Amino acid sequence: MYLCSNKKAIHFMGEFNIYNEILDFSDFIHLFMDKGKRIDLKKNEYFCMAGEHFPFIAYLEKGAFRYTCDDANGKEHILSYAFENEVFGNYSPLQNNSYTIANIQAVQNSVIYTLPISEINSFFNSSMDAQLLGRRIAEVILFSMAQRLKSVYCNTPEERYLSLIRKCPDVLNRITLREMASYLMITPETLSRIRRRIVLKRKS
Repeated sequence: MYLCSNKKAIHFMGEFNIYNEILDFSDFIHLFMDKGKRIDLKKNEYFCMAGEHFPFIAYLEKGAFRYTCDDANGKEHILSYAFENEVFGNYSPLQNNSYTIANIQAVQNSVIYTLPISEINSFFNSSMDAQLLGRRIAEVILFSMAQRLKSVYCNTPEERYLSLIRKCPDVLNRITLREMASYLMITPETLSRIRRRIVLKRKS
């Protein structure tokens, strides 16, 4: 599954949208649409802030969000993104009764449906199939994070950039080059050089 896919997705701060290739979670999405609270958030408004006890997960019907954290010097880093038809939030910390570990901020005007983690866990405990889905979601989150770590340590910045563009060709219609550079863990200047080099290769 891809970053800007129109298919339903789950994105609990893992790598972009691999879930739809592995899981059928239409019943999970229906839970948000049937029982969730509809909220409209404007661009730059926060869904939650790092360090809060914020026991909610959301389904993103329209818009986009970014996951961020600040380092010791106060510099903001982009961890990940969530786009339409995704379920997002600080899922793993909530399931471990911990505080949120990332800020989640709207990068576009957005429409979401929120549910408390207690409601989600009640759903997972409602049947064997729901329990299996909950387990598989946790497994895929771990897998996606492993893919992200492998990319950071083993792929070159250009390889990471090309992989992102393949997953979401229109990503730059959603985010700025500076944000993309932060997500790729490079400087904006390095990203600009990579983009120029790729353009020259395609012209040659």
